[in-house]
Amino acid sequence: MNIQSPSRKSAKGTLLLALGALGVVYGDIGTSPIYAFKESVNAAGASRDDVLGIVSLIFWTLTIVVSIKYLLVVLRADNHGEGGVLALFALLPQRIREARKGPKAAIVFMMLLAASLLFADGLLTPAISVLSATEGLGTINPDLAQFAVPATVVILLILFIFQFRGTGFMGTIFGPIMMLWFISIALFGISQLVQNPEAFIGLNPAFAIEYIGNHGWFTLIVMSSVILAVTGAEALYADLGHFGKSPIRISWFAVVNISLVLSYLGQAALVLRKPEMAENPFFGLAPNEGWVIYLVLLSTVATIIASQALISGVASIASQAIRLGLIARMKVVHTSHKHEGQIYVPFVNAIVGIGAIALVIIFETSSALAGAYAFAIAGTMMITTIALFWIALENWKWRPYLAIPLLSVFLVIDVAFVVSTSTKIFKDAWVPLLIGFVVASIMWIWRKGRYLLNEMLTNETMTWNKVDQLRSSKKISVTPSVGIYLAANPSLVPQALESQIRALKSMPQKIVMVHVVTTEQPYSKEKPLYIELSEYLARVTVFSGFMELTDLPKALRSKHIREHFDEKEATYFVATRKFVNPHDGDLNKVEDLIFSAMHRNSESASEYFKLPAGRVITISVSMED
Repeated sequence: MNIQSPSRKSAKGTLLLALGALGVVYGDIGTSPIYAFKESVNAAGASRDDVLGIVSLIFWTLTIVVSIKYLLVVLRADNHGEGGVLALFALLPQRIREARKGPKAAIVFMMLLAASLLFADGLLTPAISVLSATEGLGTINPDLAQFAVPATVVILLILFIFQFRGTGFMGTIFGPIMMLWFISIALFGISQLVQNPEAFIGLNPAFAIEYIGNHGWFTLIVMSSVILAVTGAEALYADLGHFGKSPIRISWFAVVNISLVLSYLGQAALVLRKPEMAENPFFGLAPNEGWVIYLVLLSTVATIIASQALISGVASIASQAIRLGLIARMKVVHTSHKHEGQIYVPFVNAIVGIGAIALVIIFETSSALAGAYAFAIAGTMMITTIALFWIALENWKWRPYLAIPLLSVFLVIDVAFVVSTSTKIFKDAWVPLLIGFVVASIMWIWRKGRYLLNEMLTNETMTWNKVDQLRSSKKISVTPSVGIYLAANPSLVPQALESQIRALKSMPQKIVMVHVVTTEQPYSKEKPLYIELSEYLARVTVFSGFMELTDLPKALRSKHIREHFDEKEATYFVATRKFVNPHDGDLNKVEDLIFSAMHRNSESASEYFKLPAGRVITISVSMED
């Protein structure tokens, strides 16, 4: 979702964006109190020392990971105002981004894995969030507990089916509803703290340190649940471009952090007073059945909002990956004429929807999903910290003696979380690991295949000297028209033109090569560049940010391009590749099958670049891959 305001720089505009951030940025982490404290206490126990140790670990995890790491450090790593793991990838030095072997290539794969774990998070968040809310039905009446899974499936089905309508309308009500949510959980927490103020002493870091000292390695088991308190921390960074640093920070320090801490302290106060409430302390905060019903309904709405934020985030990740050449082209639909960030990717939406519903049906409870959820979060946060080392030293020019100690503290915490959640690999954490590895491998194979394909084209394509000779020899018919050819490499003869010359023995009088350059910036403001190369040949370079979708005809109708030729009178020539006779060597048999399948099923260039259907000629090209 992309929520912009013309008054963004004004105080009023900043506050409005801060309100919007409550719904989009903090929907995930804001609903963590439903399950984080419950899972942590169930893992540790409900004794006084356990409860105070848990609430202290949660408070200091929120402080170090969210308040310090993400709000104060990670948000600095913006790519021209945009954030997210792929924006971070685009900030890495070119020698790393384009590495194909060795340690630098390992960094590339880790970044792809981080993006893939966020994809896994997009499946897990709707499943665990909505399921944890509907499980509150059992608090109202134990007989209603059996309806938690069916109700969750219905809610998710409706949510994913209506994604094609866009998030614009829902976005206008996300913020106010989440404000009501944060006020409510804070007040419920206060109501318990009034009855048992002892929980406040859990803010003392001594309780967290003492807990770790007394429990040793067992603390790792508990930390695999404590990390659930910071689910959605990556959203702070991913949604940076939608809201800006100040609104995100204001929302956290003025509303979210205070409400979360009061909710966790309230749950601790409740369990200290009534240990039997440890089974589901969040809904136990409500003083009577009427308030339980209110909390269940509000929780369900809040978790739907949290799910929507992650679903939109996954769509954005897919769109960025396409623009960066990390996955094959697929259909991307704009759901808003006003905001570029509001998109719908049908294929990705279907996969995420089916996956989320399948997880609910298979695992049945939020507790069963908790370990898988925690591992996805831990892995992404650790890889983000590793990438920050490069950014801090090379982009920010931090001195090593300052950067290394600070980032090492974050890395130690992240590694501890990864190790702790790894203890559940054979139970349920294998789910995001498998999803992440498969998606990252697909992106790696696509990236590798594209490099090899470009090398093949460079070595085998017809030269421009040959085109000149054929044009002068009169063996080729020159038609009185303007032909536009898409060129992946502007120094090479476009495949469509080469095939037209070989098969049809013709070429247009005016040839315009169009080369689309994906910039390192999220949104490009550069105008298309026109260069006359010869009396019949011209090159147009169209610049597009890695978060944009390219409307090629619109770009070619810009004023300074229109001076040279009329796009409306031109014909587009597009090549479709068909791979035959796989070659040995660079791609193994499995990689070759995957790359060929992705290439075959990718969206056509004419659809992707929004070319006018009535003026496109598609030429099939057979290639040995």
